[in-house]
Amino acid sequence: MGESVPLLPHFKRPPLIETVCGIQFKPLSNFSAVHFGEFFQVVKAEYPEVEDQPPLPEVFEGATPPVPGLSAQVVDRLPLPRLFYKDRTGNFLLQVQPSRFLSNWRKQKDSDEYPRFGASQEKFVRGWKTFLEFLDSSGIGRPSVNQYELSYINHISAEKGGSFPLALAEFLPMFSWVAESRKFSSALEVAGSRIKYSLPDSKGALHVTINHGTRKSDGASIAVIDLTVRGPAKEDWSDFRDWFALAHESAVLMFVDITSPSAQALWEREA
Repeated sequence: MGESVPLLPHFKRPPLIETVCGIQFKPLSNFSAVHFGEFFQVVKAEYPEVEDQPPLPEVFEGATPPVPGLSAQVVDRLPLPRLFYKDRTGNFLLQVQPSRFLSNWRKQKDSDEYPRFGASQEKFVRGWKTFLEFLDSSGIGRPSVNQYELSYINHISAEKGGSFPLALAEFLPMFSWVAESRKFSSALEVAGSRIKYSLPDSKGALHVTINHGTRKSDGASIAVIDLTVRGPAKEDWSDFRDWFALAHESAVLMFVDITSPSAQALWEREA
């Protein structure tokens, strides 16, 4: 992957509703609740709205999760929250906690257009560099980076009044058995899938999760395809560009591989 594919497939009307670029690092021991407010003063011209969220757990690709009840951790203070810094449109936001920095694009209305990977990545890089400058000026120090993350979340609406899970076969050939099954299709209630693909050279893994449900805004039946890539990072994040290029390529090609030609035509594939 990487240099071998000069032009990746893309769509005029992708079903994408959210993207996330993220960096995880060793928790900043000197970062306090006060710093959330101080960082807001730095970014409020671009991100004037703030929202509290619970913190995200640290995740390490390939690590074995702890067994519940068999580990204990002593803490000397309550965990800090995660803060959203949102722009006026609600399309872009930064997420900050003592061990994470993320940048999101979110579709808020039908007319919102995905700004493409290059533009959203640059938005993330600018925010990350601003955060690093803030940490330097506040005396907190540079973070020790340990992992990258890239996510694409897609909402697919059923066509012609259909509903999921029966409509999955229209968009995802792996579910062709749903439409062909004479015995089970009429009574099918739940269907889904989880896929894990290892990136080359121990760069991490791509996780694909397929589910279905009802959209809160209008009650429409939708399928949800979440493609998340996670992998190890150099402490000084000097491999940032190469890793995200590989992650982006892997996610796009996987999305094309698992979706049907008719679905891609519906989304107006251009390459």
